Amino acid sequence: MEGIVTVTVDVTSLDVETKAKLEDALNGLGLRTTLPETEGGTLHLPSGTYGNLIEVKEQMDQMKHYYRNLVGIMRKLKIKEKYFVNVSQKPTFVCGEL
Repeated sequence: MEGIVTVTVDVTSLDVETKAKLEDALNGLGLRTTLPETEGGTLHLPSGTYGNLIEVKEQMDQMKHYYRNLVGIMRKLKIKEKYFVNVSQKPTFVCGEL
């Protein structure tokens, strides 16, 4: 059974270059700005939100993986903004600000 993990970073105050670096790093983790819909279409996520399909049975491990990587990426890029990581099954999330 699949679920979804979403990662959202407040990108409103980031310059274009930093946004592009953030997106490249998150794409490297397999996170995308679009997700497939069950009806066969494409779900476009809001600005600053990236997602991926995950196995529900491993969702906590996967959420920790994305969280740790996100915080590492934000520190590397010196992004001191708010972030939110969420998994869809048994909704669980982590959020904060660097």
